[in-house]
Amino acid sequence: MAAQPWQPAAHQPPPAPDRIHVWRIDLDADPVLPGNESVLSPDETARASRLLHEHQRARFIAGRSAVRVLLARYLGGTPQTLGFHYGPRGKPALADTASQPPLFFNYSNSRNLGLLAVSTVREVGIDIEYRHRGISVTPLARHILSGSEALAFQCLPAKQRKPALLATWTRKEAYVKALGVGLAMPLKSFSVAVDDDEAAALLQLDDGSGKMRSWTFAPLAVHPEHLACLAAPGSDWTPHCLDWQPAS
Repeated sequence: MAAQPWQPAAHQPPPAPDRIHVWRIDLDADPVLPGNESVLSPDETARASRLLHEHQRARFIAGRSAVRVLLARYLGGTPQTLGFHYGPRGKPALADTASQPPLFFNYSNSRNLGLLAVSTVREVGIDIEYRHRGISVTPLARHILSGSEALAFQCLPAKQRKPALLATWTRKEAYVKALGVGLAMPLKSFSVAVDDDEAAALLQLDDGSGKMRSWTFAPLAVHPEHLACLAAPGSDWTPHCLDWQPAS
C-alpha cells in the first residue's frame, strides 16, 4: 500500500466500501466554526472546561467540533444534534442512526494534530504519537511487547529501538481502538510487526471471537514529527487522506 497524498477538502461523500477516509485536522488553526464551542455537547463542554491550559482547551474544542462537523456532513445533519453512545469500554459510536447508512469512525490526537478515520462498512481504529515524546524505552517495552515481539526488539540496534517501539505502540493502539476494548486487552497479549517500517502489514489476529481474522495496519505519513497508523479488518481497502479545510 503506497503512501497516500493528503488532499485539501471541506467535505466528501461517504467513502466507498474499499476506502477509509482519514481527515487530518490542524488543532491550532482558526476555529472550525464561528463560535465552534456551541456545537459541543454539555459533557464535551464540561471536559474542555476541566483542562488546565488554554491551548489544551482550544485544541480539544477544535478537534471535537471538527469531528462533529465532518460526521454531520456525511449524514446530512447538523453537528449540534449528533448524539453518541459509548461501548462497554468507552468507544464512541453514533446514536439514533437507524434510518441512516452505517458510519464507523475513530479519532486520535497528539499535540497540534488530530486524525479522524471514517468507514461505511467496517470498524476502524487510528492512533497518532509524537516521535520525540519522552518515554522510558525498557519499561514501556516490557509493558506492551509480547514474547515474540520482545525477542525481535532485542535484535534491533540501540538507536532504532525507540522509533520501533513507538511504531509498534501506534499499531497496537489502533487495533485495540478498532475493537473498542480499551485496557481490557493488554497490549502484550497480541503481536504485530516490531519496526518503524512505513509499509502496510496484513496480520492474522484473534479479535476476541476465538477465530483468526485478517487485519491491515496502514502507516500514515501525517507529519515528520509524528507517527500514525490506521487499523481495520480485511485487506480490501485503502486509506483516502484528506486535509480538513473548514473555510473552503
